[in-house]
This record gives sequence, C-alpha cells and structure tokens, in this order.
Amino acid sequence: MPWFKKKTKWDKPFSEKIAKRVSRIPTGELSVWADQTIYEVGRLLSQYERSRSIENMTELAEGAEALHAVVHELNKRMNSTL
Repeated sequence: MPWFKKKTKWDKPFSEKIAKRVSRIPTGELSVWADQTIYEVGRLLSQYERSRSIENMTELAEGAEALHAVVHELNKRMNSTL
C-alpha cells in the first residue's frame, strides 16, 4: 500500500474549503445554518440591487456557494441514514 494518496479532482460547484468547514457542523445544526445563510443571501441581494457593487456581488456569490454546500451536506447525511 502506498504511503501517499492521489488527490481526487474537486468537481463540486462550491469550494473545498467551504465543504470542509460545513462537514464539521453537527447534523442537528445544519438546518439552522441553512436558514441563516438564506437570510444572509437575501440581505446581500438587496444590498447588491441598491448599490450594484462588485463587492456585494462577490459576497452574494460566496453566500450562495455556502448555502449550496450546507444543503448538499444535509442531503448527503440524510441519505446515508436511510
């Protein structure tokens, strides 16, 4: 058995950094995180619509990416318990 492991290609629509962070959240808290992220994405969208700022769009994209990662992780955990 080799002492190294070939890194698999990351092909998810959210970053590996976000996925690692989300994977450490307890299952019972994932829905709370999803709810908070939805609120934050809505707030950022409202800010972007008023300002058309590239900074707001960047934060909005990161928030949507985080929401996707949280929902993906929740779905993965729920399917593994079936």
